[in-house]
Amino acid sequence: MRLSLVSVGPPYRGGISDLSALLYEELTHKHTVQFINYSRQYPGFLFPGKTEYKRGELASDFPSSRIIDSINPYTWYRAIREIEAHSSDWVIFRYWNPFFALLIRLMSSGLKRSGIKVAVLVDNLIPHEESFIDSWMAKRVLSHADQVFTMAESVTKDVLAHKSNCQVKTLYHPLYEIYKSRYTKEEARSELKLSDKPVILFFGLIRPYKGLDVLIKALGIIHNELKDYQAYILGEAYEDEQKYKDLINQTGIASNVVYRNEFIPDDELPLYFAACDVLVLPYRTATQSGIIGIAFQMDRPVIATQVGGLGEYIEDGQTGYLVKSDDPQALGTAILKFFNGDDKYRMMDNVKNTKSQFSIADFCSQLTGVLQDG
Repeated sequence: MRLSLVSVGPPYRGGISDLSALLYEELTHKHTVQFINYSRQYPGFLFPGKTEYKRGELASDFPSSRIIDSINPYTWYRAIREIEAHSSDWVIFRYWNPFFALLIRLMSSGLKRSGIKVAVLVDNLIPHEESFIDSWMAKRVLSHADQVFTMAESVTKDVLAHKSNCQVKTLYHPLYEIYKSRYTKEEARSELKLSDKPVILFFGLIRPYKGLDVLIKALGIIHNELKDYQAYILGEAYEDEQKYKDLINQTGIASNVVYRNEFIPDDELPLYFAACDVLVLPYRTATQSGIIGIAFQMDRPVIATQVGGLGEYIEDGQTGYLVKSDDPQALGTAILKFFNGDDKYRMMDNVKNTKSQFSIADFCSQLTGVLQDG
């Protein structure tokens, strides 16, 4: 098939960019693929972070056409012409934010008039911090879609609630196979000057729905029972970070916590995942989580809340634990259980033995199989 993938990609940072790059590279093994990237993803006043771009050794050149300016419709028509010139059978749009809904709707409409079929890979149909206009935007995106893909059953339910006759297929979030550990656990801990102690990792952008405050409270509850542990909180805060610093001090865990309020570069990421015993995701809401895809790629189990699609990835008691959301006591109990038995070794082995079911190759095979049948 001849395919066009329209998404943010490198040099932009973040999980959606990285996964789109992986999809492109895998799809090119059997198909002729064009990657249409953004020249501007967000106007500056809408982006809450320090920078949209990667840094570090993996921020390399990527074979995409950086055409689309999100606030310049002229570039949307230019992208349509590029896709038409490619003679694409299908165009695949990534959709993760209502800000891009009108862009996708206009491009979809134009491409369908040229006989090109439209697929949408939906990360989040409705944002975690929902506004009154989000459902209206979602309907605009779905209105011209010949096929929709999701990576969690909860997102599929959202899609069908907005377009009941939608052709939708639930896949899964693949592993981030770009990450390869250059360290053993011992080497990583030596680099970070850690001894053989329990190491907990919270990783990713910090927003209210991520529940970082729940993790901090949980560590405060179990502080006297979990001896000599280290907790790494790594991620850029898209809100006021001071409340988390204050809570760390109030709960008396400051000496056991390293808090880096910054986006961790690709070349540093493997160090922290190799050093940790477990990733903790105390989310209040979720769809799927790309962070799980990193943890499993690095053979690390995950303790997470039973929200959204997280339970579709974590086998409770085997590759991690699932606990009630917004419950510091339940989260703390699960962390203690993980470290007080042999779970960290058993679960790590389970992750190693089962993670192949989330391969990027299988994901692309299922996706293109649906498109070929359509």
